[in-house]
Amino acid sequence: MRTGLFCLMAIAVWSCTTHKPETQMTETEHARYRQAGDTLTQIAFDAIRKQLLLKLREGGVPTALTYCQAHALPITDSLSQQYGVTIRRVSNKNRNPLNGANKLESFLIRGYENDLHEKKDPEPRLVLKNDTVLYYKPILTQALCLQCHGTVGQQITEEHAALIQKLYPYDQAINYQLNQVRGLWQISFLQSRSDQPR
Repeated sequence: MRTGLFCLMAIAVWSCTTHKPETQMTETEHARYRQAGDTLTQIAFDAIRKQLLLKLREGGVPTALTYCQAHALPITDSLSQQYGVTIRRVSNKNRNPLNGANKLESFLIRGYENDLHEKKDPEPRLVLKNDTVLYYKPILTQALCLQCHGTVGQQITEEHAALIQKLYPYDQAINYQLNQVRGLWQISFLQSRSDQPR
């Protein structure tokens, strides 16, 4: 709760700030957007993870898959409305076509993959586009993720693979290993004072 209040207060501060042209974001503005992005991605991650763990306990992978297919986007949409931003998950190997990465995002994913290959910590990045600040943070595969995003015949059973294909006919989000970049969190903040979330 305290984290959410901090985020809302930070956004309210921005609404009273005159923003610089996109090439001149100050260190203070950069730090504020970075902190808010970090906070919001943690809130969104916790919300989705909490429900997935609950569904895994209730009925295993099939129940979790069915829940995720129907509710993952509504969860992020609800949080977007609550905090006055746009929260998305995107990937160049997406499960849901609505989560497909564009050219910029695919470029960032490759950059994060290189960071991991070179043993660098993949840090969140801010991108300025017109009057919007885009925050990106990599989604790294954890052991839990591999039950639905690993390799068929290893972490994913044949039965579960068939269910994935039924729920997501265009699925590309398998064959991941531990600690790989599965995609990105994207948070869009409007910079203009009249449109700034409050």
